[in-house]
Amino acid sequence: MQEDRRKWQQSAEREAKRALTALLPQLPESIRRQLVPILRFAYEFQISAHAVAAARDHLVTGGRLPVFGVGHDSSTWELVNPGGRTVFLEDVSSWIDISAAESPDREVFMITYETTLAESLHYEEPSDIPLPVVPDGLASTRWDVVVLDGPYGWGPETPGRSASIALARRLVAPGGIVIVDDYNRPVERHSCDIVFGRPADKMLDTVRPVALFRC
Repeated sequence: MQEDRRKWQQSAEREAKRALTALLPQLPESIRRQLVPILRFAYEFQISAHAVAAARDHLVTGGRLPVFGVGHDSSTWELVNPGGRTVFLEDVSSWIDISAAESPDREVFMITYETTLAESLHYEEPSDIPLPVVPDGLASTRWDVVVLDGPYGWGPETPGRSASIALARRLVAPGGIVIVDDYNRPVERHSCDIVFGRPADKMLDTVRPVALFRC
């Protein structure tokens, strides 16, 4: 009986997602911007809907938003920054290819990290963290919201997020915010501690821990 119920629920979810992905593009953007939890369900992205809503509420028309990591949520980040500049920084070429197929005009930059998860907990100062090289046009801009949803940080040889956190702190404008996904993981917490010098200003979600730092 439980197995039948589980299969029915999975089938119902698939049908609901199929219906929503057909319906959502037909709605005005102003309405879709208010439906972040529904967008998350339909497009199956992982970062908390609370994080997307926090970015949306902080951005104004013509806002500047870089996101570390390109993926299933990319169109939603663009949606919540109307009239602004939304860019994505990615180190995995296959994700860049997927994004280009979905949206050829999306502004995505390939970057390379020198860090590894295994060594990231040994950094003691922000200056210890080697930063990836980014185009001058990105490095010289001060950004209103910076979102940390990459790079990978689940194995010892993956880059971890120490470098993206340190770079985010340099890129964010005075009065801007930095949003860090997976804040419960040791490297994210340690890197934020040494880069920002304090605990998070706000926990946007505790179920899927995501933190907000005001700068």
